Parts: sequence; C-alpha cells; structure tokens
Amino acid sequence: MPSTKSPNSTSGESPKISVVIATYNYGKFISRAVDSVLAQTMKNYEIIVVDDGSTDNTQKILAGYGDRIRIIKQENQGYVKAKNRGLREARGEYVILLDADDEFLPQILEKLSEALEKDTAAVFAYCDYHEMESTGKKKLISLKENLFNSVGIGILFRKSVLEEAGLYDVGLIFPEYDLLLKIQQKGYGGVDVNTPLFVYYRHKGSITTDKEKVEKGRKQLEERYGKKIHIREY
Repeated sequence: MPSTKSPNSTSGESPKISVVIATYNYGKFISRAVDSVLAQTMKNYEIIVVDDGSTDNTQKILAGYGDRIRIIKQENQGYVKAKNRGLREARGEYVILLDADDEFLPQILEKLSEALEKDTAAVFAYCDYHEMESTGKKKLISLKENLFNSVGIGILFRKSVLEEAGLYDVGLIFPEYDLLLKIQQKGYGGVDVNTPLFVYYRHKGSITTDKEKVEKGRKQLEERYGKKIHIREY
C-alpha cells in the first residue's frame, strides 16, 4: 500500500489536516477532486484516497500522482466503510471528506482550519457551497440557517471528536447527518464560515435523486432521534 507524507512536511512530521477521498469507479472524476486539494493555499495536509475495489482506470490515474497522495486499496465494501477506513488511517489533527466527483475551492483548508484555531470550543467548521446540477445550472447553498443543508463533505472535524462519536453508521442512508447529530448530542458545536468553499456535483445516478430513498433516510433519522430532522431538500 503506497503512502506519502504531507506535500509540505518534513520527514516524520504529522500533517495538520487529512483529506479523505473515497472512490469507486470514478476514474472520470477523480483527478478533478485530487487536483483541487493539491491546489490548496494551505499546504500542511495529506491526501488519503481509499479505492473501494474500482475496476475502471482509477488505479492508473491515482498512480500518476506518485507520493503526493496516499492510496489505500480494498475490496468493494461500499462508500461508508471506505470513508471510515480513510478516517481511521488519517494522521492529521483535523480531517475533512471530499467525494471523488466533487471539488474543493482553493481556500477551504485554510479558512476552515483558521476558524477552528480561533474558536477553540468548536469541534467542526463548515461552509456554504455551490451545487452544480447535471444540466449545468449552478446555485449557492447556504448553511447559515441550517447546518443540515450540508451534503457530508466540506466539513472540517477535530479527529478526536469523530473517534469519540464512532465515525459513520453503515446501516443508515444518511450517516453524515447522523454523525453530526451524535456530535451535537455530546454537547459539541461547530463554527460557520459563511462563504462557499467547495463545489458539489449532483448526478442523475446519485442517491439524492431517488426520492423514495431520501424519504427512507429521513425516517431512519427521525426514528433514531425521536424528532423531525430538517435535512436539505433534494
């Protein structure tokens, strides 16, 4: 299993942030995601890509990045298990997830880490984002009024709190919202960076286009927490 140090670190130095990308047969998108991390204004990070048993050209593309990324290859187990694997392997004080078909804007690591350094009581930092539909239409999604307008990526967490919360529940359709709820139940909070810092690409085949599945996911959360969870509309 290839590994690498942070792009801007010295030997033996742990990165400040671990960026975790889980992928499965997303060879046509993965370079955009990885390149968006390599273009960050902040350089003290590592990139962990968990390849969940891809059968396309993903491995060939990833190999081209050499030691700039750390590749973890596993048999296909599903995105949630792949993300948990990446989070467990992360060496950074902070961790952030990026889906293989999305991209970060250049200042996301800098802005979110600055927010957490400034607000030491917060355990995660989040931001607005651009949603790009398959038609090419782009819209701004704000989290100012509702944290649960998020899509599971682009949130910078203190790794210790994720470990305390138990990472993602593989039995849920929306484990990302469940994780936030678990963290809130423990009395922790986050800090809002009120500016768009990543792009979420919505595809026809994504889970969020299946209205029945979205509704089932809502009900799972409501049954677990005994209240209505106002996740974003899809």
